[in-house]
Amino acid sequence: MRSGYRLRLLWSAVIAWTGSSLLPVAANEVPPTLSAQAAMNIALKLAAKATHSHSYSTEAIRFEPSTREWMVGIEALVDSNSTKRFVATMNESTGLACLQLLPAVGCVVREDIHQTVVEARLKAEAEVMARNYPAPDLQLMAETLIRYQRSADRSSKAGPTRSRYFVSLPSQDAKGLVDLSPDIVASLKRDGIETYPGSAWKQGAGDVGLDTRFSVGLPVRRSDGNYDVPYGYYCSPLCAGWFTAVMKHDAAGWHVVSTVMNAIS
Repeated sequence: MRSGYRLRLLWSAVIAWTGSSLLPVAANEVPPTLSAQAAMNIALKLAAKATHSHSYSTEAIRFEPSTREWMVGIEALVDSNSTKRFVATMNESTGLACLQLLPAVGCVVREDIHQTVVEARLKAEAEVMARNYPAPDLQLMAETLIRYQRSADRSSKAGPTRSRYFVSLPSQDAKGLVDLSPDIVASLKRDGIETYPGSAWKQGAGDVGLDTRFSVGLPVRRSDGNYDVPYGYYCSPLCAGWFTAVMKHDAAGWHVVSTVMNAIS
């Protein structure tokens, strides 16, 4: 599992989970090709090149349809007593990304993002296919991921974990979110894994550190026949993680091939 950037913000929880822009677009405007998460990832990559820091907070993120340009404000912690403020711009038309150190004008880091934009366009097309032709057995897919995460939780802690998972996953028609089925809940409980409806989650209402919101996204088919599945957990502002799992589906069911950590807080 590869570590991601450590982000000091809750906003990333939302955009990392959905993979969409989450920005309002007028009916007559073409939506962005890059997702808000992709734009932020590019901005953080540029900031890392400029500062070699891995601790950031974002101050603003927006997309300007008329210029096809993303803008992300970043504050980077460069040592225990100082920060640097940047603004990153990513233009989908020109395929150029620029990081400016405020208040100066001009790029301290530049990058060609043409290929990233092309890949984002292909991913968007794949996501449309995923919504129109959903992967099979999404309930079993979610169960597989929960068992995988539970195993990872246990391996990272000295004692047994007592987390209670409040689970949400895509409906089989990919038109909304649903809770785990009673059969899956019972199967997990037999193995000591407590799960509850994601729809019953209330932030701060439960036992912080034990109650965990576990969200599973829509599987998107890869060129190798496997699926990219976004998922994440949240138990407090400083207890959260967002991942992408590569999963395989065959006659025996769902299997986790590998995972990548996108961000933690």
